[in-house]
Amino acid sequence: MQEKLRLRTLVSVLSFCAMVEGASAHAHLQRANPAPDSIIATAPQEVWIAFSEAVEPSMSAIEIVGAQGPIAAAGKAYVDQSAPATLVVKLSQPLPPGAYEARWRCVGPDSHAMRGSYHFEVRP
Repeated sequence: MQEKLRLRTLVSVLSFCAMVEGASAHAHLQRANPAPDSIIATAPQEVWIAFSEAVEPSMSAIEIVGAQGPIAAAGKAYVDQSAPATLVVKLSQPLPPGAYEARWRCVGPDSHAMRGSYHFEVRP
């Protein structure tokens, strides 16, 4: 009887842990271009960020900030049609040499909003 009780308890605990793990799945940055903490020689024409799951474009954004403040984008960030987990923003002009911060926010299929940022530098 004790053995059955222990087995049921173990199964219950493992089931609960699996539910908690599944509930905590949110869109997280997987890779980006320019890459976090990179030094690039050529100014990018766009910035893209690939997340761990698809993102809702109407509630997601990328903002590039330099020493003088926010950099103008050529339009709103959009989701790459061939990669629904990749958010892209085109820049209105090439970035001059300097340090930049890419700030992002996204909403995944679970409606949970995530945000973050990373730095990169343009140094020809």
